[in-house]
Amino acid sequence: MSNAFEITVDDVLNVCHSMGKKISGDQCHEIFNALNHDLVECAALKAGNILGDQTDAAYAEIERQIRG
Repeated sequence: MSNAFEITVDDVLNVCHSMGKKISGDQCHEIFNALNHDLVECAALKAGNILGDQTDAAYAEIERQIRG
């Protein structure tokens, strides 16, 4: 992808916390590495040009992937 939108480990931690999950730093990195970053970026960019909308869409995709 274009890397116009990238997520960080902190984004994963925020999503996990919003899901009520308490995870360690190692677990957060494992989840981050297991995510399909292209799908997250695609979801964010489809949300439009407003950063808040992109972040919301990216977080929704991260949560979808975590829930499996």
